Amino acid sequence: MAEDLYGTLIRFHGEVMLPDLTEAVSESEKRIRDQMPDLFDGVFQRMDRLEMEYHALSSAVGRIERRMGSPDAELEESSIQEQIRVLRQRFEVLQRRLDELESTR
Repeated sequence: MAEDLYGTLIRFHGEVMLPDLTEAVSESEKRIRDQMPDLFDGVFQRMDRLEMEYHALSSAVGRIERRMGSPDAELEESSIQEQIRVLRQRFEVLQRRLDELESTR
């Protein structure tokens, strides 16, 4: 009885299951093969975009670095330092006036 059942299962597998599975796998492989060029195109487009963004960012960083190292940047820095010095002097004058006003009260 067990041997009859085993033989029946083997025949069922060979006549019914195997052809169905083979067909399903073949269809899946065909769909994947058909989709692969589109998938690779999408990946390459994204890579191109990322490469362009990388070059744009690299150029921007280069410009910033050049500007920071340029004489203009040094002038801007010295100008800012001069403005800070002037503001400190004004603050000292105001502080003295405030001290004088408070002492006269």
